[in-house]
Amino acid sequence: MNISLAKAFCTLVLLSCAITSAYLTYLFMYELGSAIGVAIIFAIIGITLDLVKTISPTFIPTVAKQNSLIALLLVALTGALMVISTIASISAIEKGANQMTVATKQNVAITEQIKYKKLELDNLQLLSKTQLSANQISKADRTAITVSRVTDELNALYHAQSNTKDSSLLSQYDSKITLFIAVSIEVVSFVMALTLHSLNTLETSVKSVSSPVNTTVIPPSVCQQIQSVLPSVSTDKTLEMHFVASVMDDVKTAILSGAVKPSYRGLKAAFGMPQEQSKHILNLLHQQSILEPWNNGGYRLRAT
Repeated sequence: MNISLAKAFCTLVLLSCAITSAYLTYLFMYELGSAIGVAIIFAIIGITLDLVKTISPTFIPTVAKQNSLIALLLVALTGALMVISTIASISAIEKGANQMTVATKQNVAITEQIKYKKLELDNLQLLSKTQLSANQISKADRTAITVSRVTDELNALYHAQSNTKDSSLLSQYDSKITLFIAVSIEVVSFVMALTLHSLNTLETSVKSVSSPVNTTVIPPSVCQQIQSVLPSVSTDKTLEMHFVASVMDDVKTAILSGAVKPSYRGLKAAFGMPQEQSKHILNLLHQQSILEPWNNGGYRLRAT
């Protein structure tokens, strides 16, 4: 799966839903605030809450790992803001739908007027022919003027009909369509936010696996033993031998695993040993056939 492409798609969808939701919330809050004279303040509050609603789902998985109570409160906050945003979207969309419904009713009325005007025009044209055939010239002239007027009215109705959009489907199912659109915006926004968070986490995991950090890891048991033993080390040979014996196994394990290099610097960096003790331990490991001399007084793991 191309993670970058998936992230770009989710980001695009999330931004589209966020902008649409924020705009609908702005329209709702602006109209609500206008009733009490604080339209701008209400609009800013609406946009802010809508942005919080859009971003908050991305925090839920991370917060849930740290504190389930805070995560639960965050879920409740997100749900409440989604309900408010849905109500705002429904209100704003319904306002536009009502305007389209009015346009539909106007279109029906115009269609009826056109029907009657056409019938009137046909009757007038028939009357004009009858008058001409009866040599009623003056009456025919007056009828011709009426025909011209009705024709102009009919053309005006055709023009008005062409400028009026027919939205019969919306007029029949406006409430269901409005609810579906508003809920879809919120659900898609929520899902895309969670998906984007998951993709970011997955991308981080892939990068960490593909480029591991080369670090020397010292076993915790070794560090604890060294920290507890080092303060008691003195120049006394008995204490020195006790220290060497206590860390011998840990040093051997660290060298065999490759975590520590078999050198004075390696032992000093890992265990804080002075050169004298490092030399003694390396010599013991050489006697145990674990190390072999190498590079002018140094040691390396014996080849098997």
